[in-house]
Amino acid sequence: MFNDLEDLNAFYAPAPAAEPVKYTCPHCYGTGKYAGVRVHQEKEDCFSCRGRGYFTQSPEARAKAKASRLANAEKKAAANRASAVEQITAAVGEAGYQWFQNAGSWSQFYGDLHTKALQYGSLSEKQLAAVVSGYQKQQVRDAERAAAKQAKEASAPVIDLTRIRELFDAALESGLAKPALVIGALKLSLAPATGNNAGCLYVKDNGTYAGKINVYGKFLGLREARQEIAAELQAIAADPLGAMTEHGFQTGQCSCCGRPLTNPESVRLGIGPICGGRWKVLRG
Repeated sequence: MFNDLEDLNAFYAPAPAAEPVKYTCPHCYGTGKYAGVRVHQEKEDCFSCRGRGYFTQSPEARAKAKASRLANAEKKAAANRASAVEQITAAVGEAGYQWFQNAGSWSQFYGDLHTKALQYGSLSEKQLAAVVSGYQKQQVRDAERAAAKQAKEASAPVIDLTRIRELFDAALESGLAKPALVIGALKLSLAPATGNNAGCLYVKDNGTYAGKINVYGKFLGLREARQEIAAELQAIAADPLGAMTEHGFQTGQCSCCGRPLTNPESVRLGIGPICGGRWKVLRG
């Protein structure tokens, strides 16, 4: 059957392997070389194909594999985030976790901890203790601020705003969108109708915010505000029209709009006739 040993070996020799299909690397165009500039690296191999210049998998197969890797990575990251939130919430509660999450905006330490917790799925025992301690200190500070605020409001002077509010109500009814009064160094304006300060009057002193008068008539001035402001507000509230006209006499400007009083009648009244009509302060 076989003439010699060579024929025998040829018969039993394995068939040559088929040449694999090669797909040209789209990043180096088959050169195997990186086209950009590298710093502190001697190799010039293409990052994608690792210097071969081709792939043995089709673009579709590579895209599918990449999508699978990304999906698995996102699944793992989501699991780590959920695990970290569960661990920290168990230690400090939901409010504590919210504080920890927001603390990164003012503390790099807590920001780094939060990032690592979400990345690795948990904090170490010492790291978690630091979060617990920080939140407890924040609770103490919040309680102290609340007590100080309550004490300040309790001791704040009460101002009868009835006549001032009547003026602002009249100005709003006349169509003024943002009515304001300037009397001496003080400027009174309405707080927005929506929000935490709805119903309050803002007070500025020489253009600088000095505090507010809340809905109960209490003046809550800033710590650095002039001590005389409360008494000045009391005087304005007692006779708003008198204070407005006196401002006009002394400054030559309308208390309502700030324009110069040039009309003889306006100069006599201490207030512009148009503003006086809108604010309903002109006597018949």
